[in-house]
Amino acid sequence: MSSLPHRTDVLIVGAGPSGLAAALSLHKHGCTDITVVDCITAGENTSRAITLHAATLEALEEVGCADPLASICIKAGGGKIWNGQRFQRLGDFTTLAPYTKFPFLGLLPQHVTERVLGERLRQEGINVHRPFKVIDLKVNELDSNVTDAIFEDGQVVQARYIIGADGSRSIVRQVAGIHYADPDGDGMTGEGPLKQVVLADVVFSTPPPAEPNELFFVLTSGNFFICIPMPASSYDGQNVWRIGFGIPKGVPPQSPPTEYLQGLLDAYGPACIPSSAMPDRVPLKIEKTVWSTRFRTHSAIADTPFTRLSGTGGVIVLIGDAAHLHPPTGGQGMNLGLRDSIFLGPVLAEHLKQSANAPTTSKERAQVDEPLKNWAAVRHAQALKVIALAKSTLAAFSWKDEITWYFGIIPINWAKVRNFGMWVSGITGYTVKATPWKLSGLANR
Repeated sequence: MSSLPHRTDVLIVGAGPSGLAAALSLHKHGCTDITVVDCITAGENTSRAITLHAATLEALEEVGCADPLASICIKAGGGKIWNGQRFQRLGDFTTLAPYTKFPFLGLLPQHVTERVLGERLRQEGINVHRPFKVIDLKVNELDSNVTDAIFEDGQVVQARYIIGADGSRSIVRQVAGIHYADPDGDGMTGEGPLKQVVLADVVFSTPPPAEPNELFFVLTSGNFFICIPMPASSYDGQNVWRIGFGIPKGVPPQSPPTEYLQGLLDAYGPACIPSSAMPDRVPLKIEKTVWSTRFRTHSAIADTPFTRLSGTGGVIVLIGDAAHLHPPTGGQGMNLGLRDSIFLGPVLAEHLKQSANAPTTSKERAQVDEPLKNWAAVRHAQALKVIALAKSTLAAFSWKDEITWYFGIIPINWAKVRNFGMWVSGITGYTVKATPWKLSGLANR
């Protein structure tokens, strides 16, 4: 374990995609005194994110990472979904071509995205210090604009800016006293009936009923199955698929084994589709599990992603899961965090310049802080939109094919309502364009 610098302009806590992207953006805009730390050893970080949307790739282009990522990801044009009654198209991402140079859904596991960002950062002369865990933050006794970051091993780093990119259990956020809860007031215990989700990267003994660049979904009564292709180059040439299920009852194992996953696949996968709709279907068997995990489907958002420690101390900024958390439906989490980070770069770099002569009055400090407050307000608003989208999508995937009575006289089968809406959207062509546009982030960067 190496020694950390005694002093730095910016200390980034967390070297996931958001932390790495923030460092790259800051460096591009002239901030060179950056220290990045992470509490885990390189190679230990397993991940869930697999999608790169068009707006995110456009943002990553600003730090020289879009083309390397686009060259190795699967460029999915769309997919299909069985809704319990019929197959529907998931949308056509090529319809984004008039609006972006990335008219596709990029499919790439997070560890590869992190590797590309990390390599780019090293090219700029910035290395990640591992494993170093921040346990406390204090206002510096000699300069209130500086924060003392205290590490588990006793080292102290003095930083003018602390960026918390340390995940949903962020120490930076907790010490800064920023409230973090579901924006709808539901706490953090889970959304609707599907409070638990299982994800896994697997190898099948026979190919699934989908094209190599196509997403495949199955909706059953109260649950879903997703099947998404991963680039073989990311897994030593293996044909790996990301699969996922909701868990209607009970608590799944922490790292679900193949046998458990196969049981879910048999219960909620392609076997639920009648042979009349898929006459060439063959039993889908998992040959090997590469990685698996479980997690709750809760949502949360920080009251603000920008504050000053103890109100008048050094600058504290939150990005990624430290600032917002939501279900994985729509593949929005990592994308939102990456855009948080890249858009933060020019704002924070300018703040650093403006703060070279430390503001002496509260009015001067407020004026210097105004652009950061504006950035925080915009990112908070975007996070609320993404949380709403993820929640509504998960709810639609969770509806049971059964009648619910309202006021004792009005019967509604929400699964049938969903399917009728999908059918109407399909025949009118609305879904073909609307779904890619919503997910791409181009309207809400």
